[in-house]
Amino acid sequence: MATKHLALALGLALLSCITPPPASERATSAARELNVATRFGRMDIALEGTAPSFRSDFSKRHAQWGEGIRVLDLELVGLQMKDSRNAAVNVDVSWAPVNSSLLQRTRLEQTWTDQGRGFVLVRERRVSGDIGLFGEASPRPPEPHPDMHFPTKTIR
Repeated sequence: MATKHLALALGLALLSCITPPPASERATSAARELNVATRFGRMDIALEGTAPSFRSDFSKRHAQWGEGIRVLDLELVGLQMKDSRNAAVNVDVSWAPVNSSLLQRTRLEQTWTDQGRGFVLVRERRVSGDIGLFGEASPRPPEPHPDMHFPTKTIR
């Protein structure tokens, strides 16, 4: 009888130690999973992390990733919980057009909402950095670099 009580007490103690992760941890995990998936071209996985109402827009905005745009690195640089169900995540993206070796950097702000089954991406916008990550036209074309030649010297 004492062993039954001990086992029950131990079981209740273990259950009381298991608490669900806080909203900030769940939002961070969802944001990391989606952004890593987009970084490596796994749009099927990334779309699972977007709200149904945002999926079409997300697909259009990321259509050039992996084709016309090489995403070199993604870094989650900030999380702000607006309340227990809404979060804003800042992401720095290092990227380059496929036909260029010029490194570009863009900061994104993603809005995440817990819709009952976990956090999903509901909005994404560029807040600073280079334009063109989502296929937008650059406000001005890059200036061509003049061809550089140095004078030839003959050594005798």
